Amino acid sequence: MIMLPTQREAKDQAKRLRRALADRGFELGHSQTLELIATTHGLRDWNTLSGLAPADPARQAPAPVLPILRIFDWRATRSFYVDFLGWTVDSEVQSDGHALWYVRLSGSHGERIHLSAHHGDGTPGTAVLIEVPDAAAVHAELTARDYGYAKPGLEDTALGRTVTVHDPCGNRITYVEPGVAVADRVPDELAPIVHEVVVDLDPDAAFDRFTSFSWWRNYGLAPDGHPVLENGEVIFRNPGGDNPIGTITAWQRGSRYAQTFTLAQDPDYPSTLTVTFRPDGDRTRVRFEHGGWNGTNADRRGHFAEWPIILAGFAAGH
Repeated sequence: MIMLPTQREAKDQAKRLRRALADRGFELGHSQTLELIATTHGLRDWNTLSGLAPADPARQAPAPVLPILRIFDWRATRSFYVDFLGWTVDSEVQSDGHALWYVRLSGSHGERIHLSAHHGDGTPGTAVLIEVPDAAAVHAELTARDYGYAKPGLEDTALGRTVTVHDPCGNRITYVEPGVAVADRVPDELAPIVHEVVVDLDPDAAFDRFTSFSWWRNYGLAPDGHPVLENGEVIFRNPGGDNPIGTITAWQRGSRYAQTFTLAQDPDYPSTLTVTFRPDGDRTRVRFEHGGWNGTNADRRGHFAEWPIILAGFAAGH
């Protein structure tokens, strides 16, 4: 009987394999080593292993706790929970024909909450944390929906990677993927590499151009390759194989973008990219910071003197 590893264990195996191969002169991308790990366990590919992998014992579902959130108007709130979050109404009760509703909801990640318009059932502005295995996937799912009252961001915090939204009654729903907390990271020891460019776009359009990476040339991207954002990861998809260059850690359209950065570095000790977008008249001032330099990766800092050339392509849009 084959005992499959958890996803986390399999990814750790892939990292060790990649380092061992690199020591012997064989350079493989992260996704390629994941495929090899799947093969060693007798499976067709990484997607199959990911789907069959047992749950991480450290992340077993806790006993259910059902928060009651205070609402004022279920008809106005329904669109947020059902159409935007994609939750299911298990039951709803209206008291004596008045506007006093009590609603039971369940979500696709196993979460369950109750909403109540009754005085004393909760306080407006309550915060709820929902643990999920992949916050980037939740973020992608929510931003793909046509909901005009929320633009959720993706951010790394002391709790883990988070996506936060607010319902029409002020209650705060935060999806959190527990992981390496900000407070646990090795502190920066060297100043970031900083550049600013001004582009003839509004902040939302400037953000969209940057995060498309369609303007990137060379530097890890083959002439026939193309950049993709997949499962929260930025990947240069080259004919010779994928070249992952980092994981998205903040996504606030028109305001702030951040990711880890592994191009030309040891992926176990990445640096960081943080990009902010600020209106400047009819244009946008874009501040670019390449930071995260510490004792684990500082020896690579001097290899990134060509950011002005790369960012000139972003400013020009090609």
